Amino acid sequence: MKYTINNIDNSNLEIVFTTTKDEYENASNRAYERNKSKYDIQGFRKGKVPKRVIERTYGDSVFFEDAFADLADTAYAQALTEHREIHPYKDPNLELVSFVDGILNAKIVLKVIPEPVLGQYKGLEVKAIINEFKPEMVDAELAHAQTHSTHSHPVENKVSALGDIVVIDFVGSTDGVEFEGGKATDYSLELGSHTFVDTFEEQLVGHKAGDHVTVKITFPATYPAPAIAGKEAVFECDIKSVNEKHIPEINDQLAKEVADFDTLDEWKKDIEAQLRHEIEHKNQTIKEDAIIAQIIDNSKIDLPKEYVDEQLDMVMRDLTQRLAYQGMRIEDYATYTGTTVEKLRDAHRDDAERIAKTKQVLEAIVRAEKLDVTDAELDAKIEEFAKIANKTVAEYKRTMDQRRLDYLYSDLLMAKLMDFLLKENTVIAQVDGEGVPKAKKAPAKKDAKAEKDTKTTAKAEKSTETAKKSTTKASAKSSAKTSTKSSAKTSVKGAKTTK
Repeated sequence: MKYTINNIDNSNLEIVFTTTKDEYENASNRAYERNKSKYDIQGFRKGKVPKRVIERTYGDSVFFEDAFADLADTAYAQALTEHREIHPYKDPNLELVSFVDGILNAKIVLKVIPEPVLGQYKGLEVKAIINEFKPEMVDAELAHAQTHSTHSHPVENKVSALGDIVVIDFVGSTDGVEFEGGKATDYSLELGSHTFVDTFEEQLVGHKAGDHVTVKITFPATYPAPAIAGKEAVFECDIKSVNEKHIPEINDQLAKEVADFDTLDEWKKDIEAQLRHEIEHKNQTIKEDAIIAQIIDNSKIDLPKEYVDEQLDMVMRDLTQRLAYQGMRIEDYATYTGTTVEKLRDAHRDDAERIAKTKQVLEAIVRAEKLDVTDAELDAKIEEFAKIANKTVAEYKRTMDQRRLDYLYSDLLMAKLMDFLLKENTVIAQVDGEGVPKAKKAPAKKDAKAEKDTKTTAKAEKSTETAKKSTTKASAKSSAKTSTKSSAKTSVKGAKTTK
């Protein structure tokens, strides 16, 4: 099949293709084989009707549209495979130009992202503020484990004091009317923890189990629930028990109970090893991001607004999902932060544009340096996964669909790209902003992965890390095989089918 690529303008191109008679006839036969069971003609068993009989009954063009889409699919896949710099971002339009004597001429019109103009991406010297292990980090981890191991038990006739945990039932009201979210039963509250607003907890000090306490507070004017913000409220509280906290000592016994180590020293060494490992991976990501940020600043790309809008949609979906995991709707989050969903979206536009630029620039470097993942490298990684899953390679491969293979290819290609960029550029690492050189020519690690920020903030994601996660998928081997049958608009526009 012959095709040519014509640039219409900066963000539109067309793939014009021509088929031979044999190519069309083969596609028509394939269409017949796929669809013959749909036709029920008297005198023939269903699925056994000859092709010519179906064509005489329903018209010579009965299989044309399916055959046309099949040929367009082949042309589309071939063009994108051979021209990896083409990056469509919208469903293509398929248009028939002519069909005469079995020879089909057509074109696929694509909206594409312009090829970035790469600036300097090798030989750079960039600074990165990295994390450094400090012994007090171990103490913080031990304190965290101690807090989680703290338990409480009710003490009969105990008078509540700060630091105790009281179990209460309460009902809150403003102006004599109960408000939403102001009621609970068997609620455990540590006095002095400042979990509740104003002087709520202090008013429960000095009481015993069985006491009824009327607590009066004033909600802050900035309280996130507008209906009660700034209002006085009354809480009728019943104290059901006063519990005394037991805080375990940080010693060999806690090491055995919490971490299954014989001694505290062994536990500390394990914590330090884990912290150093985490810091190393975080610093790897910081160094990668510093290089990528400089490369993006050095490069130029004119992104279509529609493409940035699509990326912005993804950023907002991600934020919505993160909030949902915490039981919050994005509309409520916007209200609590004093904004609107529309303003949140506007606030993330720069993030979306940065993500989009990063994806395109990194993919351009992949093409420029002809980086690829071999079948042997893919098979080695699959074998590694198979061992972890306690399966044979053949068994594990049967669990992988094309999408998973594409993601694996992308991950390996991204790791290879990061190795390349770290090798070709110099990172001057600084601790806490001080100019203390820590690394030059930062060593690349084969399985380096971008760490994803899992905290919900006003920013949906760090743009560079997000782009690293999703980039190079367009470079995956099978990405060019997107079927025009499902993604292209196969209606014939402005053209007639001529025989």
